[in-house]
Amino acid sequence: IMAETLKTDSFEMRYSKFGEGEKIFVIIPGISLKSVLNSEGAVIRQYKKIAANHTCYLFDRITKFPQEYSVKQMAEDTAAAMQKLNIKNAVVFGTSQGGMIAQSIAINHPELVSKLILASTASRINEKAKNIFDSWVLYAKTKPVQELISLFVSDVYSEEFCETYKNALISILSDATEEEISRFTIMSDACLGLSTYDELEKIKCPAFVLGSKQDKLFDMQTQTELAQKLDAQTFFYDNLSHGFYDEDRHFVEKILDFVNA
Repeated sequence: IMAETLKTDSFEMRYSKFGEGEKIFVIIPGISLKSVLNSEGAVIRQYKKIAANHTCYLFDRITKFPQEYSVKQMAEDTAAAMQKLNIKNAVVFGTSQGGMIAQSIAINHPELVSKLILASTASRINEKAKNIFDSWVLYAKTKPVQELISLFVSDVYSEEFCETYKNALISILSDATEEEISRFTIMSDACLGLSTYDELEKIKCPAFVLGSKQDKLFDMQTQTELAQKLDAQTFFYDNLSHGFYDEDRHFVEKILDFVNA
């Protein structure tokens, strides 16, 4: 399967489509140095149980970023892409910044979302999270890319995962281009302006919030207030971190239980 590009009047966006089924499952990824579509094969393997009876769409961000690109605008662009592909009543799954985008879509385009799944995400940014995003931006602008990757990986993954995979991730990502680093910076900056908290009651569809008690980016208070405001089902890992969805392959089964309920 190769990524496709859709064009609207105002942007181009790459996406991948896989699986079969009348029901639609949309995946909106978080911030990364390289497009998630570079590893679409791994994503397709990870979600194969969902793809067995869903048509799945994995969306990237738009191909050309403006200098400032808010989470709300990312959500509007993703909603426009869904509309262009005639997607509605989809199960929408967002991780990290993708979860912020998914919340905004559910608030402003409820017809697009039948169920909402939010992983390692927030509806507003506290001081601790702000400091982490600020340091990512600072490193992206001033440090060698290896140091940025090292910081990012340490902030996102558990110590155990870092011990095993950190060096591999540094070598995989350290050829990031200036454009990729610029995109990373703009995406990180966008999180600082996030606030969907006061609009969450507009979301009427069933919601499921997954996270980890050891998330360094979004603490339990941040994750719990989101879940409570949405009256969502929840699952929190005891010992993983922000990027639990890369660490635990079984989380897809938890999603399937919610989707099929």
